Amino acid sequence: MKQLRKTDTIIERKPLDASQSATTSFLSEFVGALLNTKRPPNVLVPQATSLGEQVRYLAKLWLFGVVLMTAATWGMVRLDIFDRPGTAALVYLLIIVVLSLMDSFITSAIFSLVAVGCLDYFFMLPLYSLEITSTQDMVALAAFIATSFAITTLVRRARHFGEAQHQQAHLLDLTPDAILVLDVNRVITYWNRGAENLFGWKRDEAIGKVAHLLLKTAYPAPLDEILETSKRMGRWEGELVQTNRDGGQVYVQSKLILRRDIRGNPIGALESNTDITARKRAEEALRRSQAAYLSEAQRLSHTGSFGWNVTTGELTWSEESFRIFGYDRTTSPTLDMLFQRVHPEDRDLVQRTLEQATSREEPLDFEHRAQMPDGSIKTLHVVGRPSTDESGQVKMIGAVMDVTSHKIAYDAMENSELRYRNLFKFMPISLWKLDVRRLMEMFDELKGNGVTDFRAYLSDHPEFFNRATDVIIAEEVNEATVRMFGASRQEELLGSIGRFFKMRPDTMERILESRFNDDALFEEKSQLVTMDGRLIDVLLTAERTEFGVALAGLVELTDLVRTQETLERLQIEFAHAARVSTLGELTASIAHELNQPLGAITTNCEAGLRWLDRPEPNLNEVLALTRRSLADARRAADIIARVRAMAARRATERVLVGPHDVILEALQFLRHEVEWRGVTVSHIFSPAAPQVLADRTLLHQVIVNLAVNAMQAMAQVGTAERRITVRTASSDGAMLRCSVEDSGPGIEPDHLPRLFDSFFTTKPGGMGMGLSICHSIIEAHGGRIEADNGSIHGGARFSFTLPAAGGTRQ
Repeated sequence: MKQLRKTDTIIERKPLDASQSATTSFLSEFVGALLNTKRPPNVLVPQATSLGEQVRYLAKLWLFGVVLMTAATWGMVRLDIFDRPGTAALVYLLIIVVLSLMDSFITSAIFSLVAVGCLDYFFMLPLYSLEITSTQDMVALAAFIATSFAITTLVRRARHFGEAQHQQAHLLDLTPDAILVLDVNRVITYWNRGAENLFGWKRDEAIGKVAHLLLKTAYPAPLDEILETSKRMGRWEGELVQTNRDGGQVYVQSKLILRRDIRGNPIGALESNTDITARKRAEEALRRSQAAYLSEAQRLSHTGSFGWNVTTGELTWSEESFRIFGYDRTTSPTLDMLFQRVHPEDRDLVQRTLEQATSREEPLDFEHRAQMPDGSIKTLHVVGRPSTDESGQVKMIGAVMDVTSHKIAYDAMENSELRYRNLFKFMPISLWKLDVRRLMEMFDELKGNGVTDFRAYLSDHPEFFNRATDVIIAEEVNEATVRMFGASRQEELLGSIGRFFKMRPDTMERILESRFNDDALFEEKSQLVTMDGRLIDVLLTAERTEFGVALAGLVELTDLVRTQETLERLQIEFAHAARVSTLGELTASIAHELNQPLGAITTNCEAGLRWLDRPEPNLNEVLALTRRSLADARRAADIIARVRAMAARRATERVLVGPHDVILEALQFLRHEVEWRGVTVSHIFSPAAPQVLADRTLLHQVIVNLAVNAMQAMAQVGTAERRITVRTASSDGAMLRCSVEDSGPGIEPDHLPRLFDSFFTTKPGGMGMGLSICHSIIEAHGGRIEADNGSIHGGARFSFTLPAAGGTRQ
C-alpha cells in the first residue's frame, strides 16, 4: 500500500499549541486584520498595476464616498432627525460598510472620522458646532468609532475569506485531476470540474452522494483497512478501479488526505484521483505484446521455459515446452510425463543430473535425447537455476531447447571439416594455409596514411617488401607440398614463405599488390626454389579471405614447360623443313632469278673485253659495263641471301616490321613462278595498316605458302583468267588484317572445318602441312587465320590478323 510523501498544502493545518486557545487565535487574527498587517489577495476588486491607476481609483472611490455622505447628511437634515442621532449613526455605518468593501482599512477609517464629525456637527447639541458638551455624547461617538472599525474589519475579513474560497475553488477546477472533498461519512461535499470530466456526473448530481457507492470503487484492500491506515498515517495512496456514468471502468492513481479541525479531530478527507486508464491499458497491451513476443520468440528459437518446485513436485511449462515434449497444453505437466519422453539410454543420466542439481542447489546445464511417440529422436539442451524462497522451498527455473537441427548441423559440419582435412591432406596438388593477419594490418595502416598506389609506394620504400614478405606465414601444408619441395616433414616448410621466392621477387611483388588491391584471386606462372635447391616451374593460385587466412595452391609445371620447349624446337624444325620444301618447289624460279643477273654479268664482261681489245680502248664504256655487272652481282647476292634466310634453321626473332615490305619481299620469291604460270598479282595496301611485332622470315613463309596454294589451285582446274590480290587493312587500329584472294574454284564447304588440320590436303601428292604451319605461325604471333569463299575474283580467300605494335605505316 502506497503512502503519500508530501502533504497537500491546501488543507493542511498546523496543530494548535496546548497553551493557545481558540479565542486567543481569533483575537490575534482580528488585530492583524484590523491593523491591515495581513492582506489576502483581492480577486473581487481589481488591483492597480501602477501608482497612477491606484490614485485614479482612490479619487473615484473617495468622490463616490463624499457624494454618499453629503447626500445622506442633506437628506437627514431635511428630515429634521436631530433628536435621533442613532438613526444617523446607522446610515453612516451603512455607507462605511459599502466603502470598506471597495478598498482598504484606511479608506474606512477616514470616512469613519468624517462620519463622527458629521454626527457631532449636525446631530448633537449644540447643533452646527463641533463642541462636545456632554460626556454621554463623547462616549456615544467613541462607541461609534469602535463599532465602525469592528464592523468594517469583520466585513473585510468575510470578503477576503470568500475571495480565498473562490480562488481555491477556481484553482481546483483548473486541475485535470478529479478532486473530491468528503465528510467523515465519505459523503461528497465538493466535486471539481476535473471530476465532472473524468466520471461524467455534474457537480449537483455528485454532491451529497457516498463516493465509493457512486463510483463503484474497487479497492486493492478492504475499505476499513484503508480508512484505518489513513487515520493512522494521515494519508493513503494507491491505484483504484472506478466506474464512470456510462458504466466504463476508469483506472486512477488516488491520493487520500485526512482533514482535521483546529483541535485535530477528523472532519473528512480530500481525495485526488489522476486518470491512468491510458497508461494501464498501454501497460496491459505491452504485457500482452511481450507475452506474445516471448511466445513467438520461444517458438522460433525452439526454446521452452519451465518452473519446478522441487519441494512440492509442482511443474509448470510454457506453451513451447508442451510443443517440444509433444503434450497437449491443457494437461498438467509432471515429472513422470517428462521421463516418458527421455530416451531409455539417457534416463539414468537425467535422473542423476536432476538429483545432483537439486540436492546441491547447483545450476543445470546438460543435453539428453528425447524419444517421441512417432519414433523420432530429438536432442534437448536443458539449463536451469535453483533458488530458495522465504519458506525454504527449493525451486528450479530454467529452459529447455530443441537443438536437434543444431546437432545435425554440427555433425554435418564435423563431417565436412573432416572431409576438408582429408581433401587438404591428400590432394595431389600442393596446398598451403597462410596466415596473413599481420600483412592485412600493415596494409590497413598504409591505406589509413593515404597510400593508394602500392607499386609506387614499394618503389619509394623497398624495405617494405622484406617486412611484408616476412609476415606471410605458412601455417600448414599438405603431403603433396612436402614431396614437391623435397622436404622430409611438414614442419620444414612452415614459417615465412619469402625464402621460396628469392629467384622471383617480381612474383611476390605482384602477390602483395593484388592483396593490397583486395583482389579476390591471384594467379600466375612462376618459379620457386625448393628445399634441396631446385628451381621448379609452378602455376600459383592464391585466394583472399576476410579472416586473415589465405589458401594457396601450386601446380608443378616443370615437366610441362620442358615439353613445351621441346615442342617449340620441333615446330621450328618442322617450319624449317616446310620452308626447304617450298624452296624445292620454287627451284626453277630461283634458278631463273639467278640466271638473269648472271647472264647479264657475262654479257657485260664480254662486251667490256671487246671495248678493251680495240686499238683505242673505250674506257668509259668499260666503266659503265663494270658498274652494271656490279649491280647484277649484288642482285644475285640478294637473291641468294633471301634463299639462305628462308632455308635457315634458327630460333624465332621478333622485330618491328611493316606488313607491306614483308609482302613485297615474299612476292619477289614468286616472280618467276608467277610469270611462268601466267598469273596476275596485284596488291591493295591500306595506308592505315599498322606495323606488327613479328618474325620476318616466318611471315614470308605464310605469304609464300598462301600465294603458292592459290596458284596451284587455279592451275589444277585450268582457270582461264588467273588473278591473285593481296590486301591489307586496319581493324579498329588495334589489329592488322591481311588477305590473299584468288580467282580459282574456291573451297568445298565440307573442307572448311578441316582446312588447317595437319596432314589434310586436296592436292594429289600433297603432304597437308602448309596451311597447318601457317596456322601455327599466326597463332604463335597472337593472331588468327581463317578461310572462306569471299574473294572479289570469285575464288577462295585466306585472311589472317595480327596485333598492332603501336605504329602505323603511312
